[in-house]
Amino acid sequence: RAMGASASKELVSVGLFSCYVGVNLSNLLLASASQRQSKRYINSTAVALSEVMKSITCLLTIAGTEKSLSAAAGVIANTLFGQPAEMMKVAMPAFLYTVQNNVIYAALSHLDAVSFQITYQLKILASLVCTRLLLGTKVSKARWASVALLTAGVVLVQLSMQQDAAGEAAAEMEGKERKNPLLGLVAVLIACGCSGLAGAVMEALLKTKDVPIARRNLQVAAISLVLAVVHMLSKDSAQLRDGGFFQGYSPVVWSMVTLDSMGGLLVSLLLKHTTSALKNFGAPIGIIVNVLLARYASGAQKKPPNRQFVLGTLLVLSALGMYTSSA
Repeated sequence: RAMGASASKELVSVGLFSCYVGVNLSNLLLASASQRQSKRYINSTAVALSEVMKSITCLLTIAGTEKSLSAAAGVIANTLFGQPAEMMKVAMPAFLYTVQNNVIYAALSHLDAVSFQITYQLKILASLVCTRLLLGTKVSKARWASVALLTAGVVLVQLSMQQDAAGEAAAEMEGKERKNPLLGLVAVLIACGCSGLAGAVMEALLKTKDVPIARRNLQVAAISLVLAVVHMLSKDSAQLRDGGFFQGYSPVVWSMVTLDSMGGLLVSLLLKHTTSALKNFGAPIGIIVNVLLARYASGAQKKPPNRQFVLGTLLVLSALGMYTSSA
């Protein structure tokens, strides 16, 4: 039985991780496409809309698991209004996730995809450090080494793409609004810190108390939604009056926001069944596939991967294997 339970848990972890890789890949492709739009959407509306989608998904999940709508309504009311102590516990990660989402969209407005994706991998280091400090989790030398390999691999992969895309990126930037790389860098670093701290806190909450994950997600999404709406109205009220909530929204933006909300819910499942550090390996694998699609599936370039790309890919896959197999 013990072996069966262990195998089942491992299968769940692999399945969730695979889904998360897919969501990360899709979101990377859509984020790159949204940057090419002539009319920009308002960043704060994307964050608020993502939280609305998360809340609706959690409500539907709870409704689907209860025997009747009245029972579901009672559970939802108790989850949101009958557990003030639990709501206070999730307030901190909810705040951090809201800040993280806003600064990520801000970073995408000021950084090219290469710089953003390379720098954002620092969240893996932040996640390990926060997990070690807050949860007392011991991190083996092998896992620290896997983080170093991962970082080196992502850098090599992105540099290989940068060599081929330098001229194209310069052409795309021509005529567009001026970007501030330093502001984008600061935004990414803030996002990394928020991601690591929020992930460690949520991991502790999900593993120390047996609260159904849909209810915990609803608590986080509800608080995050309130914070996101307050931020949106205080920062972008003039733009909202002029162009409306959905200005700049295209099918690409809608898809990106939807996938962002799905990614957030998948993260909580990964935290429940694995660790806050493992979830961060989904993005680098998505980056590798993203580079392959961007470079070879578009039909613009047919040449084989260069040495940097091959070496970087091997480093990332080796890092993933080292992390998952080490204690």
